[in-house]
Amino acid sequence: MSQEVSVSAGTFRGHIDPSRLIDRLSRLVRTSSENPPGNEAEAGKLAASFCEELGLEVSIHEGATGRPNVIARWTSGEGPTLGYCSHIDVVPAGDRSLWPVDPFGAEIKDGRMHGRGACDAKGPVAAALEAVAVLKEASVPLAGTLELELVSDEETMGTVGAGYLCEQKIIHPDIAIVGEPTSLKVVRAQRGACWLVITTRGVAGHGSAPERGVSAIKHMAEIVARLEETLPDISHDVLGGPSINVGTIKGGEKINIVPASCVIEVDRRSVPPETKEDVLATVENAVERARDRYPDLDAHVEFPFYGEPFEVDEHATIVETVAEATSEACDRPAELAGFRGASDARYLARAGADVVVCGPGEIALAHTARESLDLEELERAAVAYALAFARLLAPQG
Repeated sequence: MSQEVSVSAGTFRGHIDPSRLIDRLSRLVRTSSENPPGNEAEAGKLAASFCEELGLEVSIHEGATGRPNVIARWTSGEGPTLGYCSHIDVVPAGDRSLWPVDPFGAEIKDGRMHGRGACDAKGPVAAALEAVAVLKEASVPLAGTLELELVSDEETMGTVGAGYLCEQKIIHPDIAIVGEPTSLKVVRAQRGACWLVITTRGVAGHGSAPERGVSAIKHMAEIVARLEETLPDISHDVLGGPSINVGTIKGGEKINIVPASCVIEVDRRSVPPETKEDVLATVENAVERARDRYPDLDAHVEFPFYGEPFEVDEHATIVETVAEATSEACDRPAELAGFRGASDARYLARAGADVVVCGPGEIALAHTARESLDLEELERAAVAYALAFARLLAPQG
């Protein structure tokens, strides 16, 4: 069979095994891997077993004890390394009474699989596994290495997952696809996730005489009021502008004591071309503006986590190839998009790969008690991935 005949949506659809695909997803959803606390061990074993069934070369790498990252490679001849990275951890199910179904029951209703991780991101994982099966069954020739990177810890910023693998140079793909629920839109840019902690210090005093103390909360309130006004007036064509959100605030000891300390945690989302130094400068500017009003303001800014933004040119090979694949698999024009949230794509981009984010599922349902995945879209994703893998690793000449 020639490559031109085999590398087509129609041919690949004929090799899709819906029962196999749904069974793998069901087993993954039923295997709880909530993070926190980070109990991905059983899901890692299951993912590794699926990869071994496909005849891939499998290795396990733990960034922390009991937290596996499954690397499964299919190498065939000389060529680039194409990484497919998705995650086996899920956010906690939370209050079970809010769920209309068992969050780990993998119930199928009205053509959708329901449960925690169905779309974020065990659906993308199952689709990628099916894509590999399809390529093997269709005897599609490859030139290079297809590397499945099925990782832990994405939901808590990936430092012992994709971050660990890239830092240790266990993975360093030339090009990469990250599987997240994007409704099969092709994400070529992602905002940076930056977490900061701001602490103000005051002087305690009796609540009946606040003038004798210095209120750390009053000073913090002024900083909070200044944070949005110091955001840069910039906009990205698919990401929009940067944003800032004060997620937590803690301060004071008792209602009748002038508070001597206050702490806020700030989520700052950046866009290209902003750098870590740019983000820190805008927050420190807010502090200085607050100090203009309160000269005795004592504040300290910490930067515990920084995830950079990234973007890939819309004409890059990875973008055009994955867009073409999704268009053919879905029988509609491809849609390029930006990702306002965070994903492991930033680690792969930092490691030097051209990377896009693409997968089945609606991001609006992720992290909710309504999480589910349309099974027809799951099949389309498997076809799209198979097309993208085959074309990105097509023999030359």
